[in-house]
Amino acid sequence: MRTVSPEAAGIILRDYRVADRDWVAAVNVQHYTDVEGFDASFAKAASDALDLLELQISNKHNDFIIAEVEQGPVGCIFFAAESKTAGRVRLFYLDTAYRGLGVGKRMLSRIIERAVENGFRRICVSTFDRHLEACSLYTLLGFQRTIHEPSTAFGKKMRQIDFELDLSSYST
Repeated sequence: MRTVSPEAAGIILRDYRVADRDWVAAVNVQHYTDVEGFDASFAKAASDALDLLELQISNKHNDFIIAEVEQGPVGCIFFAAESKTAGRVRLFYLDTAYRGLGVGKRMLSRIIERAVENGFRRICVSTFDRHLEACSLYTLLGFQRTIHEPSTAFGKKMRQIDFELDLSSYST
């Protein structure tokens, strides 16, 4: 594991802007089609997710974050309320060059802190068993997991894993 801190790498976290949409869509689609081998249906799913999230952008309890270096964005994470007490993480992405530096942990920790500040009791996120780094990060931060039966999604046979974090042990 690399020992450079996110701050030393010049990474800042800032709020998402609608102008970031093209970058978010492009990197997610590129990663999941080129690296993960997902089929073309993933592009529509990512676009639909962004449409839904952008409809909720004015909700002050949502938290949409971009990780950025001087050259531009390198990561994104979206937290949207699903009820008054629960929210969901979506479209969590970090460029491979910035993985292993603690950036993803910093991004997710900021989501957790703000969720606690906003009175949420639970954070949910879904991923697939092939995303080992993501699964490790969620487990490290105390999320509990439920593994589903194998199914086919985006042209790949895999298991969906739902993670949930109980925020009752966190304090502001």
